[in-house]
Amino acid sequence: MDIQIGTNVQVKVVKQPTNAAATKTLCRILAKDETVKEEKKRLDKVADKHLKFKTRGGRPWIQRMVKIHPVKGVMGDQGVVFASADVINDLKSVARFIEVTPA
Repeated sequence: MDIQIGTNVQVKVVKQPTNAAATKTLCRILAKDETVKEEKKRLDKVADKHLKFKTRGGRPWIQRMVKIHPVKGVMGDQGVVFASADVINDLKSVARFIEVTPA
């Protein structure tokens, strides 16, 4: 994989990941896409509206919504990410599941 640091690359998942660690890595990589960041920001606002404050044993207790991930890291997911050193290392670790092209 010849990727230059500082360029944008398009990442597409072409094969279903076979283990949970690869799925988490793909989610982490694809979460750096700008459209996913905007969706995550929107979901965070929704989650903030649904906070419930209670008292338990005289102490404040906060009930939060379950975290919703906008990217699942499954076959067909794609995004454009900035190729920094940490992203390139992550891409190499899941290279058998993805297709990387210059954006």
